[in-house]
Amino acid sequence: MKFLTFIFSLLLTSQAFAHADHALGDGALHMLYHAVFWLLFAVVIVKAISYFKNKKKQNDKI
Repeated sequence: MKFLTFIFSLLLTSQAFAHADHALGDGALHMLYHAVFWLLFAVVIVKAISYFKNKKKQNDKI
């Protein structure tokens, strides 16, 4: 499962790094967009980690 998550993350980040953004340009709006994107990405990762930790604790109680 960790390997599949790693491959999925690698595919998403390589696509994000390889893009050429013509709509937003290279200015402050583009940087804001990326800051929001990476913030949301980090929030999703933290929530997933906490979910799986709680799930493991519940399975250990049984």
